Amino acid sequence: MAILDADRCYAKVNDALVDLWDYPRAELIGSCADDMVVGGRDMIASRWEQLVRTQQLYGERIIEHASGAQFRVTYAAHVTNVDAQWGVLVVTLSARLPDGAELIGNNHVEPAGATGARLTPREREVVRLVALGADTRGIAAELSLSPETVRTHVRNAMGKTGVHTRAHLVALVLSDGLAAD
Repeated sequence: MAILDADRCYAKVNDALVDLWDYPRAELIGSCADDMVVGGRDMIASRWEQLVRTQQLYGERIIEHASGAQFRVTYAAHVTNVDAQWGVLVVTLSARLPDGAELIGNNHVEPAGATGARLTPREREVVRLVALGADTRGIAAELSLSPETVRTHVRNAMGKTGVHTRAHLVALVLSDGLAAD
């Protein structure tokens, strides 16, 4: 996970991101996230505008690792306030090498805490689909629920886990292994 500022620079990064990309934390903080994207600034300017306008974004990019290897990354981004500052929470949902080898994503992980125990099976199912990038209408159609019921499950899951945004919820469930099959 990372928090980007309004200039698309890293304001905060977690240990998992540092380990995945193998850049020193001090080198990441303050650097522009665009510099890691193959294609750079011109390629992501319109997507950034969409993110600012809609407050959330799911997508895929090619990222250059510190070693020079290129990874295909699927991410979720959500506008949020961190320490009373505007920012974007970016969560890496999956990362694959060019040969298709998965670095993170579908590996099964046992829940690390009590988060999973607090969510009902349906809430876990809905949150898992959110984490995989599905929107409310898509989840409703897949689970034969109304969109309002899906929103209720998401709200309940957010309340039970103490998070305030969908992106934070996604990050929490991914770290606890609740999005795994």
